[in-house]
Amino acid sequence: MSYEEILTEVQGRVGIITMNRPDKLNAMNGRMDYEIRDQIADWNADESIGAIVWTGAGRGFCSGADISRFEASVQGETSDNVVPRPAQSWIDMIKTAKPVIAAINGVSIGEGLTRTLPCDVRVASDTARLSFRFLRVGLTPEVASTHYAVYLIGLGRTLELMLTGELLPADEAFRIGLVNHIYPTNQLLEKAVELAGAIADNPNWNLAKVKHLVHQDYLEHDIDKVLADESKIFRESQGRDAHKEALLAFREKRAPNFH
Repeated sequence: MSYEEILTEVQGRVGIITMNRPDKLNAMNGRMDYEIRDQIADWNADESIGAIVWTGAGRGFCSGADISRFEASVQGETSDNVVPRPAQSWIDMIKTAKPVIAAINGVSIGEGLTRTLPCDVRVASDTARLSFRFLRVGLTPEVASTHYAVYLIGLGRTLELMLTGELLPADEAFRIGLVNHIYPTNQLLEKAVELAGAIADNPNWNLAKVKHLVHQDYLEHDIDKVLADESKIFRESQGRDAHKEALLAFREKRAPNFH
């Protein structure tokens, strides 16, 4: 499919989505949101894709929502081209998607940060800057960021960052656990694709089940239920071809070929 506001490519078993509004620091509008979702859905149905890298063109990852959307909303209008209304929330889509790595290549502000929080992995360039800058534009945090941020970086740090709108440098974002890794800018995409490739080498069914279990049970306080959930999926995995291939590869002293 031809897109207007994103670029796509495939490297091995990794699909790459690049937001392509560099003159706007990839500010999010309805068209770009639709195109990102559409491509993720397409790759979710493609067995040859095992993981997805999501990044931005130019100096910015995503500077937040396109301000024209807010201005139009205040006027009771719409600033976006007509696009289908999302059938799922961003959270539900990411939870059920192939593993998604957000490669934060530059400024990541407001919605440009909150959308990364439910992603499976976040990596950043050493020049990236991240901010929950909602209060500075008279708004409040969204995309379930008041939930995810607390679990990633703790209550106190979440409140400080959201209440101040501080612009956080990449090294501090890494120190507090907001991003998993930081890389030199010119190596970010290569490193993100390398990490995604290591993930994508694993069996698709198993990857999906790991995501399902983690999202289902990370708030569950009943350990017996967690054990039961894990045991059920574990038993299912024992009967699948991927496990049989892994056992055969072990006997033959080679790496398993799951694809």
